[in-house]
Amino acid sequence: MRRLGPTTIASVAPITRGGDTSHVEPSEELRQVVTRLVESIRDGDADALSNRISREPGFERFGSDPDEWWQDGETTARLWVQQIREMGGGFPWRLIDEVHAMREGSVGWAGARLLVEVPDGENGFRFSCVLHLEHGDWKLVHWHSSNPTPNEEYGYFLTTSVEDIAEAVVESRPDLSASSAQDGTVTIAFTDIEDSTRLNTIIGDRGWLDVLRAHNDVVQRVTTEHGGTVVKAQGDGFMLAFASSRRALACAQSIERAMTETFSDPGSPIKVRIGLHVGEVVHESDDLFGHAVNYAARVASAASGGEIVVSNLVHALLVQTGDFEFGDAREVEMKGFPGPQTVYPLAVTA
Repeated sequence: MRRLGPTTIASVAPITRGGDTSHVEPSEELRQVVTRLVESIRDGDADALSNRISREPGFERFGSDPDEWWQDGETTARLWVQQIREMGGGFPWRLIDEVHAMREGSVGWAGARLLVEVPDGENGFRFSCVLHLEHGDWKLVHWHSSNPTPNEEYGYFLTTSVEDIAEAVVESRPDLSASSAQDGTVTIAFTDIEDSTRLNTIIGDRGWLDVLRAHNDVVQRVTTEHGGTVVKAQGDGFMLAFASSRRALACAQSIERAMTETFSDPGSPIKVRIGLHVGEVVHESDDLFGHAVNYAARVASAASGGEIVVSNLVHALLVQTGDFEFGDAREVEMKGFPGPQTVYPLAVTA
C-alpha cells in the first residue's frame, strides 16, 4: 500500500520534449524574486517594479476590475507605476503566506495570498504569476490578481463540506435501490478530512493534491472491497451507500486503518472522520430521502478526526451483535434537527 506523509510532495517525473529532459521543481531563487516584487509594489519602488516586467511579446496582466487586462509590458509598467502613485506611494498589502514558487528550465510560476488594507479594515487578496528567464534575469510575463469573492455572490454554490454534498445528493435524488436492504433502507456513510481547509493552506496546493489522491484512492478502493457504492465525491468528502449497516461499519473501520497506514508519519495531521446513519432513502417521499441523507451528514460532522460515529439507529441495529464495541452515548446539537441528538462513537480497539 502507498504510504504518504502529511507534508510529502511526491517527486515529479521528468518532462521530455524532443529528447530534452527537464524537471518541475521548487525554486528558492524564484520565491525570493517574487517576494521582492511584491515588496517593491508595497513600498512603491517604481523602478524595481518596472524593471521586473518583460517587454517581450506575449505579456499579459489581469486584475480584479474588468478593465484591468493589459497585453503589453511597456503599457502595463506605466499604468502599474501610476496606480502605485495614486495609492499614495505603494499598495497597502502584506503577504500572509510564503510565496510558493516552481520552475521548469527557463519558465517559472508563483503565487500567494495577501491582506490589503481598505477603509473598513482588511480584505483578502491573491495573485499568481509566470516569469521567464531573459538574459539571466527573471522577467514577469503574466500576472493575475483578484479579490476572492464567495461563490454564491456569482450565483454558484460549489461543494465545500459534507453538508453541501448531502444537499447536492438530496436535490439530484440518485437511485440508491442497488444499495438498499430488503426493507428499502440504506446505510449512508459520510467521510472527510478534518480541518482540510487549514491543512491545504499549511501543506500547499501541490502537497494537498498528493494527499487528496492518496486519500481518495483509499476511500474508493476500500468501499468497493466492502460492497459499497460511492454515491458522490467532492474534494476530500465522500458519500457512500451500503445495503448492510454491519458492512458499512466494517468498511469505515477499514478506511480508518488504511488512512493510518497511508499517512504514517509520526504526528501526521491527516485525520479522517466518518459518520453513519440508516434510513429509508429509497422511499418515494422526498422528506424521508432528505431527512436520512442530511442526518447522516450531521452525524459525520459530530465526529473528530480519526473517529467513527454512528446514529442511534445504527447503534441499535449493531450493539446486540457483539461484532462492534461502542463508547458512551453522546448528546449533540445538529443543525436542522430539533433538540439534542444521540450518537455513539465506535470504541477504539488495539
